[in-house]
Amino acid sequence: MNEQKVKRLKRAGKLMIIWGVLALTLVLAINPMFSAMNEGMEQIIEHPPQHQEAAKASTRFKSIMQTTVTLVEFCFWAYPVVCLLTGVWILQARHLTWCVIGAALVCVMVPVGTILGIWSLILLRDAELRSLFDQQDSELNSGAA
Repeated sequence: MNEQKVKRLKRAGKLMIIWGVLALTLVLAINPMFSAMNEGMEQIIEHPPQHQEAAKASTRFKSIMQTTVTLVEFCFWAYPVVCLLTGVWILQARHLTWCVIGAALVCVMVPVGTILGIWSLILLRDAELRSLFDQQDSELNSGAA
């Protein structure tokens, strides 16, 4: 097996872990903003308008906004987890399918995540490197039996 290709794959895994740590740091820095947005929505709703129809619309708006903020917050927390797991699995040469899915999801964060994700996808398509994953999977399966 080509040692240069293996080194590139390991480098991609390490960079994926570093990128995941940076993304996690960003999420921790942004988290108070999500709390402030939820509190702001609560204050808007506490002062309902006088008309009944406006109060219903206000409640619907609150529900939609809370759902949206929750989904965005979930995505912000899921992204670093995907980066970290993908990086670890690449370093361990395990779960090829999940590594490909994770590398594709990393592409969402433009431009660095896109570059890292595409580079990882290119490396994971290489036949020699795929055989490295196959060897690990077969060793795990034979060890479990």
